[in-house]
Amino acid sequence: MAIETASIPSGSGTAEELDIVIVGAGLSGIDAGYRFQTECPGKSYAILEARDAIGGTWDLFRYPGIRSDSDMYTLGFPFRPWPSDQAIAGGDAIRDYIADTARAFGIDAHIRFGRRVVRAAWSSADARWTVEIERDGAAPERIVCRFLYMGSGYYDYDAGFTPPFEGVEDYAGQLVHPQHWPADLDWTGKRVVVIGSGATAVTLVPSLAEKAAHVTMLQRSPTYIVSRPSQDGFARWTHRVLPKSIADSATKWKSVGLGIATYAYARKRPDHMKALILKGVRAQLPENYEVERDFEPRYDPWDQRICLVPDADLFEAMRGGKAEIVTDHVARFTPTGIALRSGRELRADIVVTATGLVLRLLGGVELVVDGQVVNPADRLIYKGMMVSDVPNLALAFGYTNASWTLKCDLSARYACRLLRHMDANGYDMCTPTHDDPSVTPEPMLGFTSGYVQRANAILPHQGSKAPWKVHQNYALDLAALKFGKLEDGTMRFDKARGAATPVPAATPRSAVSIGAVTAAAAIAAVGGLALFAKLSQRRTERMIPADGAFIDVDGRRMHYLDRGTGPTIVMIHGLAGQMRNFSYALLDRLATDYRVILVDRPGSGYSAPGETANIRAQAAQIARFIAALELEKPLVVGHSLGGAVALALAIDHPEAVGGLALIAPLTQPQDSAPSAFAALAIVSPAARKAVAWTLATPAAILGGEKGAVAAFAPEPVPADFATRGGGALVSRPANFEAASADLVAANDDLPDMVARYHGLWLPVAILYGRDDRILDPEVHGARFADMVPHAALTLIDGGHMIPVTRPDETAAWIRTQADRLG
Repeated sequence: MAIETASIPSGSGTAEELDIVIVGAGLSGIDAGYRFQTECPGKSYAILEARDAIGGTWDLFRYPGIRSDSDMYTLGFPFRPWPSDQAIAGGDAIRDYIADTARAFGIDAHIRFGRRVVRAAWSSADARWTVEIERDGAAPERIVCRFLYMGSGYYDYDAGFTPPFEGVEDYAGQLVHPQHWPADLDWTGKRVVVIGSGATAVTLVPSLAEKAAHVTMLQRSPTYIVSRPSQDGFARWTHRVLPKSIADSATKWKSVGLGIATYAYARKRPDHMKALILKGVRAQLPENYEVERDFEPRYDPWDQRICLVPDADLFEAMRGGKAEIVTDHVARFTPTGIALRSGRELRADIVVTATGLVLRLLGGVELVVDGQVVNPADRLIYKGMMVSDVPNLALAFGYTNASWTLKCDLSARYACRLLRHMDANGYDMCTPTHDDPSVTPEPMLGFTSGYVQRANAILPHQGSKAPWKVHQNYALDLAALKFGKLEDGTMRFDKARGAATPVPAATPRSAVSIGAVTAAAAIAAVGGLALFAKLSQRRTERMIPADGAFIDVDGRRMHYLDRGTGPTIVMIHGLAGQMRNFSYALLDRLATDYRVILVDRPGSGYSAPGETANIRAQAAQIARFIAALELEKPLVVGHSLGGAVALALAIDHPEAVGGLALIAPLTQPQDSAPSAFAALAIVSPAARKAVAWTLATPAAILGGEKGAVAAFAPEPVPADFATRGGGALVSRPANFEAASADLVAANDDLPDMVARYHGLWLPVAILYGRDDRILDPEVHGARFADMVPHAALTLIDGGHMIPVTRPDETAAWIRTQADRLG
């Protein structure tokens, strides 16, 4: 339902204009700032934070023992993984981590503190939001922006929820809510009652018990409680044996996989999961303890969030007599404590009401679209991140059954995709449009928790089918938000109404550690990752099909593209690449006058792997390929690692080569792998294969752009390089495995090759970008040129990927080398 509203006056003067406004400087706001500045470079943005500090929840809540209730490998930022094996971290450490991340990436410079957004009004005529801001003791402000990203969480920062307890005015002790914990509160030697049974309560009780005389957790009904170690042994092991980036991905995906598997098992076999949880509780408590009374809820596991206690600290406090759980109802407060409905009285010097939050969507901001107030409760949620019929707005709303940041990061990256798509196609607006009568509304959150039930009147609904269905599943959302079609028939793209008529939407498409359970979940997680890798491989192959021909070379299939007529040029691509690295921009510039043959190196692209991955073995395979095509001493162009293969070809098989044109070639042994390729440095073949079929695909999907940015730096990565340039093929397990083997074997042959450079008497030319950040032009270019008779080094502006970023200069240089061969 929409309601007419009048404009609210806000400060005078001209409003500042920005591309993006982010509301909130907590985990989701900092994550969004990083994504917008790296994936939409050049966009202006500001982060508006109502308080005076970074951190959001983790700065607001200061109660004793506050800690993460999910592991930090999934709660942490994917672009700056949690640096410790402390999987369950304290609030101070998390707050410092968020602030350090903001500083490390320059995000803090975009934060404006003390600015509370109260209203945001959208104009379709201008395709802009006008954001109205209140400031304590200062005049209101306005900012006009193209896109609004709400990272303001889902609860009211001003006050938590406290039920109207009878007689509370008679209580002579101190009454405290965890959301506003007094810094000077001293509970040493005091009797403390904590009312509540959720994550906050089970966190407070063992922490308070360290100094209090006694702590009682008073609950109306039990909650499922599971203990797990605070330190992650798997994380410690992976970081000892794998490259850091792969170890980070392995640890994250272990947690993701176990979470998905255990949640699925709990929903499918709730009785079994309940029995296993209660078995774990019984193992922590005395034999005669009434576990069912205090630890067996009336609902199934994951009807409400499961509470996590690290290192069984709650049970340790109970076993030591410092804490107890009482399951009863508050009848009324008394001057000295709480009278219970059973007749018992709990004496208390301090009562802590850990009774929940007050949900407040969008930070309480009033949304207005073309003069109509938007009531979110009347709307559907699109892909769990946008509101139906509200243009150019996304909100960060995390998972209820997994870490908050997982979904928020996907949402921010999808918002970046939308902005890039609009820029590329001349659109101004993107609006998820609900016009399908077959979609019926359902509660957005399936939880029965009190705070969720109290918020049903303000939350939007999810729909009965995609894209309105909220999955609560990271793997499904990853596929939908990373690869899903943007113009899906629901998302409508338009120009500003004052500028042009709307562009019709596309045709709709159909939607696409508890003992034995932990072990089963681990197996399911590995199997799920392997299945995900297989399905992703098929999808990648559909996006980037083999577009050349195949030839059998001594029983091994090689993929190549043969175009044009004239003098022959054979081109060999670099590490983790394939022949589209050349067809992206160079092929059409050369094939008008030359016969250009692009080849996928053994194991790369669509060529079969060789017996070994070392440079000289690959060169021998290329020599046999040249012979099979009956080529007469072609000019061989090699880029990066392909340059090293071309050099080995000339050294070991000089009869096959007329001359060398080496672009940013690897010519000297390397002490360490370039940072862009560090994730490939897996020495063990078994570990390499295991990673290829489990972690490599999701790691490439999530971090591939980061690797591409490092490879292209300081130049930008073309938006279509993943497909047109073939970059996404490295996510295929076989390609990842081959690239890793190539990297590990790269140094095997180089020392002997270096000793033989002086014997190269055929024409050799080298081209380097002055700003190459993968291979040093001085070491691999100038030093090499000094070792080879008659070699010539040319430097141009650019980085390592000049065949893609500087095609005119590169093609002209190749033409010069080809023409010199006559």
